[in-house]
Formats: sequence, structure tokens, C-alpha cells
Amino acid sequence: MDQQKLDRAIGRRLKTLRTQAGMTLNELAARSGVSRAMIGRVERAQSSATAALLNKLCAALDVTLSDVVALTEKPPERLVRLADQPLWRDPDSGYRRRHASPPDAASGIEIIVVDLPAGARVSYSPWGRNAFTQQLLMLEGAIAVHIDAKAVRLREGDCLDFDVMRAVIFENETRQDARYVIIVRRGASYGKM
Repeated sequence: MDQQKLDRAIGRRLKTLRTQAGMTLNELAARSGVSRAMIGRVERAQSSATAALLNKLCAALDVTLSDVVALTEKPPERLVRLADQPLWRDPDSGYRRRHASPPDAASGIEIIVVDLPAGARVSYSPWGRNAFTQQLLMLEGAIAVHIDAKAVRLREGDCLDFDVMRAVIFENETRQDARYVIIVRRGASYGKM
């Protein structure tokens, strides 16, 4: 899917999720901290949403980024081929996110493959409600994950378990691209790291 088609699909999906939540643009803006005008531009595909902006909207709508990027209204499937896995690129950082698992998998687990370019940094605000847990498995390269004030440096093979209840920053401090897998489990309770 090319970027324009993906922007249109993300915009439609966000508008559908907002409407299903019974929120006006003003209500979503107040809840997310994103301006009404920017939300409108993203919904109309007049602007490509960044990872940080999508995170704020998803948190306000009580959905995951995968709910938006997976872009599915079809019944759950057990298999999703590589060619059919949605790939989204953050226009600010160049971060690439591929939703590898089947949409609405019965297991409640989502698998996301991320490519974080050298020198890139992606910030996420904490979630206030319906937070979820996740694990990050490093496949290639190295990154730093900042959770609140604590930095954890990960290299190939390392695995980190964390939640989204606190601010999280993914940073590639190296000159080599990094690749990792994020495994999300919804509905699990979580303690402090």
C-alpha cells in the first residue's frame, strides 16, 4: 500500500473509531491534547500522522496503534501473508512498523516488527486508561528504551517486558539501523518495572 493510500485508510479508521466512541473532534482534541484542526487534517488524509500524534489519539480513543494501522473491518483470520501485513512509516523519524500478526487474533496477542533507523528517536506519552503490556525482542542492532527516567540499553537477543502506563522513548543511538519485535498482550495487569 503506498503512503497516500495508507494515509487515507488511517484517516478513515481514526474517524470511524472516533465516531464509534461517540466523540466529536472537539472532545477527541481535549482528551488527546492534539488540536482539532490537526485531527481533521489526519482524518481527511491532508497530513501524515506521526507516531507521537497517533499514540496520543490512540490513547484517547482507548485503542492500540495496531487497531489503527491494521485497518481491518473483516472477520479474524488465522493467517496473514507477509505481502498483506500493513506497513506504516512515521514521516518524522523514518520508523517503520509492520503489523505481522493476524488482525483480531484469538490469542489477544499482537506482533509488530519495527525498523528504527540509525539516530532515530520515537516518543510515546503514557496511557491513562486501558493500558497494556508488551515485550520487546531485539533482532538486530541496538537501541535504548527510556521508561520515565530509566534507560535500558538492548542488543541483539535481549528481551524487555514493560507497559505503556509511563512515558516511553525508543532511541537508536547508533549508526546502524535496528530491528526488533514488539509483542503486545491486552488486558493483562502489570506492575512497575
